[in-house]
Amino acid sequence: MSLWLCIRFELLPLEALIAQQGHTGDSAIVVATQRRVLMCNEQASLAGVQPEQSTSTAQALLSGSEYRVFERSQEAEASLLEQLSTWAYGLSPHLQRWRANALMIEIGSCLKLHHGLETLLRRIETDMRLRGLTICTGVAETRHAAWLLSHAEPSTASQPEDPLVERLARLPLELIAEDFPQAVKRLEKAGIRQFQHLLSLPITALGKRCGESFVDWLNQLQGHRQEPAVTYQPPEHFEDTLWFGFDVQNQQELYPAMKQLLAHFCQFLINTQLTSNSIEWRYLPLHLKQTSSAPCSPRATGQNKPTSSNAAFTIFSETAQHNANLWFELSCLQLENQSFPEGIEGLSLVVTHLQEAAAAPEDLFHAGVHPASRHELVDRLRSRLGLQAVGYLDYRHEHLPEEAVIETQTLIAEHNSDDALFGQRPFWLLPAPQPIHQEAEQLYWNGPLDVLYGPERIEDQWWSHPVSRDYYVAQTPERQPVWIYQDRHNRRWYLHGLFA
Repeated sequence: MSLWLCIRFELLPLEALIAQQGHTGDSAIVVATQRRVLMCNEQASLAGVQPEQSTSTAQALLSGSEYRVFERSQEAEASLLEQLSTWAYGLSPHLQRWRANALMIEIGSCLKLHHGLETLLRRIETDMRLRGLTICTGVAETRHAAWLLSHAEPSTASQPEDPLVERLARLPLELIAEDFPQAVKRLEKAGIRQFQHLLSLPITALGKRCGESFVDWLNQLQGHRQEPAVTYQPPEHFEDTLWFGFDVQNQQELYPAMKQLLAHFCQFLINTQLTSNSIEWRYLPLHLKQTSSAPCSPRATGQNKPTSSNAAFTIFSETAQHNANLWFELSCLQLENQSFPEGIEGLSLVVTHLQEAAAAPEDLFHAGVHPASRHELVDRLRSRLGLQAVGYLDYRHEHLPEEAVIETQTLIAEHNSDDALFGQRPFWLLPAPQPIHQEAEQLYWNGPLDVLYGPERIEDQWWSHPVSRDYYVAQTPERQPVWIYQDRHNRRWYLHGLFA
């Protein structure tokens, strides 16, 4: 059986603008549309501001105090709902936006995963509180019923074990007046103002009085008609934001928000079977507070943003992954090497480069060092020292050893090299071959050398500067293996490399 959870954001126009613009402190905030107050925060309400007032009346009531008047931004609301949809995808893949200010999530199939309804609702309440969002929830067998119950008392809204008709009984019909204005008007004239009266009427009589579309809706409401299935298609990028509600003084105060954002991000990657090798952190400054009482639009406010509003830093990983702990460690290492800007009250995590996760082959016997440990070491060093400060020594298929060994920032995919060939060559070469001393038949470098293996002849560049060398593996008195060669043109000996 389906079980739907409706999360309704009743202050979405207000809280979407606050999320977009920043923390408002103690300012009175008014959201207006067509020069009328749509909604306001508690500070404005205490001053007497009410919905449907003119903006001039609201400004008169707020004169002498710190306040802001914003034009409603449906773009900001849609952006916030998109972020919240991405977050909700971590709860269930079956979700959709509902009306203009709600999310509808099918939770019946995943309640066991979330350890029951009560635990899930507590988690949602905590997450939304950290985001500074006000929510009302409703749980029911159908989507329409879940939305209606989000307007009910909490004790009724989240008790799906009780009969649906009883839970809907005391809700007023005016909740659906916008959807069915004529039907609701006719019903109210007949004295029917609550769902308990509506649902007790014969369906045939309602069809004649209110029309077939209203009857179809009632059948969907009560689960008599199957609703179409929904599956959310996540975006091709990830972006999430948390506000602290205070001026962050040091980097350590960022850590809880970073952990939470990374947990959301990595859960999103797991759910979507995606991965990434770079993330971007963006500092969000406080730029709404002002001592002036003059109103300001979002556009005008944006002109006063401090330069720190553009502060950001990017974290790179050698391998695409979804390890939240490693991303956090790399972020902290890089933070330690950066100056911390002032006036930061929010943090965004933005990831634009996502790719499909590839299943890595597992070593049956877990022999040797797992490649991930090598990549993680490089990630940590680069986060602390800088991206360009750490690289690899790799090789390419060239005859001359000095041309074969190269420095690179990224390790080439595993080579199918000839072990018999490269096993007798050191990976670390001197910057330039170093002449070694010869007396009679004895070679000297840090003492007399004993030849262990050779020769291996290498010839190349016959068309320009001919090279012909005989290479040997030798050993010093301290048993240090070295790589030497004799130039076949001038008959001189050189040290070219050292073995580990």
